[in-house]
Amino acid sequence: MNRISILACILAVSFVSTAWAQPATKPAIGRHLQHRMANQASRTPSLTVSRSFNAQANSDDIWELGTYPGGTWAATMHLDDLGEIVARGDVPPLGPDGVGYTHTLVVNLFGPHAGEWIDLGALRPKQPTGWEEPLADISNNGVVASHSTARGGHAHAVAWSEPTGMIDLGTLADTGDPQYATYKMSWAMGINKLGTLIVGGSGPHGNLATGFLAPVVWTQSDGWQIHRLDTAAYPDFGWDVWDANDSGQIIAGGSYTAESTGVGALWNRRADGKGWQKLMPLPPSSDYPSVIPFAINKRGEIAGVVASSDWNTWIPALWEPLDKKRTGYSDPILFPLPEGGFTSCELVGINDHGDIVGDCWNADGSVDLPVRWTTKDPTFCETISFPGDWGFAEGVNNKGTAVVTYGGGENCPADTYGSCVGAIQLH
Repeated sequence: MNRISILACILAVSFVSTAWAQPATKPAIGRHLQHRMANQASRTPSLTVSRSFNAQANSDDIWELGTYPGGTWAATMHLDDLGEIVARGDVPPLGPDGVGYTHTLVVNLFGPHAGEWIDLGALRPKQPTGWEEPLADISNNGVVASHSTARGGHAHAVAWSEPTGMIDLGTLADTGDPQYATYKMSWAMGINKLGTLIVGGSGPHGNLATGFLAPVVWTQSDGWQIHRLDTAAYPDFGWDVWDANDSGQIIAGGSYTAESTGVGALWNRRADGKGWQKLMPLPPSSDYPSVIPFAINKRGEIAGVVASSDWNTWIPALWEPLDKKRTGYSDPILFPLPEGGFTSCELVGINDHGDIVGDCWNADGSVDLPVRWTTKDPTFCETISFPGDWGFAEGVNNKGTAVVTYGGGENCPADTYGSCVGAIQLH
């Protein structure tokens, strides 16, 4: 497997602010990304736009977008229903080590600006360099949720739109609450389609032994103020908050240590709209006790994985609401693995129609390919035919277009340890 993982944290127990490039195998816990002052607007950078040389779809509705021109790698996590892809990658000028600073990027599949890459800029000129997984999302109204290194040297969650530029969303330390005085870093991992909720985490700078990431949500209605979500039942856990839907449901995965059982969490919006209810744990499987939910659609269907107690086997799983108010969820519905020696899979992206994408890999991590499923037929499983040596799909929009991060093949200009951005229309 040519995937590179730069964030060694497990379920967001901690994050590091410096990225590096190295070949890696599938991490034991968490996804590829394990590792993607409230209201204070940063400088608004002028947009940098450049056209990729591999921007056109072929006859099979496959787009090979390469990297930001002059960059050495790019990776993507999500796209909106208009075909705007959000990614992370390096931008020139390249340093002595041959890589540039890591920025959040947008590229459109359609329209007069198809194939043009937009550099969203950064909170400060000096950003991490090297391969970093995307940890970014985009809403249907063009709001991007991501992160950037602030002037104090810590990663901060950011919101970007064309009218506002990049806004620093701040951290829990900015609330002034003494218990969060050291929580000077934050990450945004998801945004709902309406662009009204951004979810992620905030915690102290550190490593696995000292770090902790609390689950948080920023709400657009009050100027992107930060709010901590309830974790009273699991006071010592760190969390990855992956996604939110337009009903205000928020999902996350949590764990106490890298080796402990993972808990899948769901928060429902209060009936009065003022905050969120207490954490609701998602049911595990009897054979696979750890739970990581990665995506939730408007119907409240949750896609993710259940994992073995040693975290060596991941089984794709789906949870369905049991009532209209979504106060209870089904046991995990286990989805199949494709033929070909695959031993683990993950459901990572789900659209409102029940199309699901993710990836599957073999025991030693030497093979990793994008895969699709559907809620309409839980027995269906198919690898996605994309022109690369390896790849993973992390998002699918309501038009049935899936985004792929991949390497190798004839049209990926990235080097041995790099990756490229692509998309494919599912049929």
